[in-house]
Amino acid sequence: MIIDDDMSERAGIGVGSGDGAGTGTGDSRAGGVPAHGGRREDAERRFGIPKEELLDFSASINLLGPSPSVMAAVRSAAVDLHYYPEEGAGEFTRLVADYLGVLPDEIVPGNGSIEVIYWLARALTPRRVLIVEPTFSEYRRACEAVGADCDSLMLLEEENFILDAGRIEPEGYDLVFLCNPNNPTGGFVSRESVTALWKRCREAGAGLVVDEAFIDFKDSEESALYYGVREGMYVVRSFTKSHSLAGLRLGCLVAEAGFAGKLRAMMPPWNLNSFALAAGRAALTEWDYMELSRRENADARARLRADLAAIPGIEPLPSVTNFLLCRLEEESSAMLAEWLGWQGILVRDCRSFAGLGDRYVRVAVRGERDNYQLVAALRKAFI
Repeated sequence: MIIDDDMSERAGIGVGSGDGAGTGTGDSRAGGVPAHGGRREDAERRFGIPKEELLDFSASINLLGPSPSVMAAVRSAAVDLHYYPEEGAGEFTRLVADYLGVLPDEIVPGNGSIEVIYWLARALTPRRVLIVEPTFSEYRRACEAVGADCDSLMLLEEENFILDAGRIEPEGYDLVFLCNPNNPTGGFVSRESVTALWKRCREAGAGLVVDEAFIDFKDSEESALYYGVREGMYVVRSFTKSHSLAGLRLGCLVAEAGFAGKLRAMMPPWNLNSFALAAGRAALTEWDYMELSRRENADARARLRADLAAIPGIEPLPSVTNFLLCRLEEESSAMLAEWLGWQGILVRDCRSFAGLGDRYVRVAVRGERDNYQLVAALRKAFI
């Protein structure tokens, strides 16, 4: 790989070392590794490249971008900028309910899925939590913020981090977290397996949180909501990835109506701004857009995975999402991310994910031209 001593120093680690590996907390302070992707402003300062010129593969957003009607809705919302947004987001909530096939009373709208995760933890105040990892860092941070002790069930590297849900033993826990499809591995557990897990959680007296932020890239009929809303199951959904609304922050929690009402009462008013509400109302009426997005993403993912697999030293793992977790045979993820950054390409260094160490990067599935540039840069890096 084309890496010199200066590059290693800039990456903050020694050549071939595991220095700076993530601690599993997901905190951006852990080994200096950012807890999330999409940090274009930081990259602009570090690499001296205008953020508009960076190819960001570190954040996994719908490759089609926002639809034209969503963009038009956001522009129109500026006319009412001097007015408060709709308190309670009633119209948006009704559209979400139609989209997900549930009742409006079972919806808790949020300023992104992260907001409802934190408020869920605050409402439930669990004492012991089990998290299937490697996964999204905010589950742990939200639960530790309310004093919970968090344990990990580690997915196995030799099995490409595919989960056998039967391994999850909820006894002794108040809450179990499952990201499905999982971020950053791209693996998926069937709705039947999730249902069986929920039943075991109920018998053990534990709640089950299923984060379906990326389910729209798989198949909406595979959602845990296919069988309806269940007591003790809390389903998190995000519209920022599927409908390309990351800058506006839009998500929700789906739960039994009594609990959902309690959580809505705890949350601050006007947690969704007028632009987010306008974009959400437009996005959720475009069923054809999501179908097209799903097809385009699946095709682009297959081509990108095949191209990456042809590069010696990189192994892209199976995925049902709009990103690929890539195993590096020899090179450090920090040094590869650093080298690509100087080429104007951002990838997700996965050292902050528990159990991944310094041999994994995550790359988003983007459009054909962008994917070509990523593959070309990696071929150059691994010569």
